[in-house]
Amino acid sequence: MRTLGEIVDAVRDGERPDYEELRYAVCALEALLTFDRIAFGRLAEAEMEQRKPLLTRSAKWQFGEWLSRVQRARAKSPKEWVGWNNDPENPDFLARRRQTVAFMNRLSTR
Repeated sequence: MRTLGEIVDAVRDGERPDYEELRYAVCALEALLTFDRIAFGRLAEAEMEQRKPLLTRSAKWQFGEWLSRVQRARAKSPKEWVGWNNDPENPDFLARRRQTVAFMNRLSTR
């Protein structure tokens, strides 16, 4: 399997990567978005509480973490980067995901 960067570049160049490459690329990109959401949440919370910009509350630190995370993700195959614990072929992952979805559905109906 190609690296995430190669898959994304191929799509942007008009190629049609195979199903498995795209499947895992979606998983990897969704995970990257989750990390970004968490980082922005921490920065927003720190700003609203007028905290000093220290480590996770620092935009400069978060930017460095983001850059490193994206570079690492783009350099590996998406399946490798996602890892077995978050692989959609892992039955334990699927069970955890079903539990999480059910829990979130219960919360949203209250």
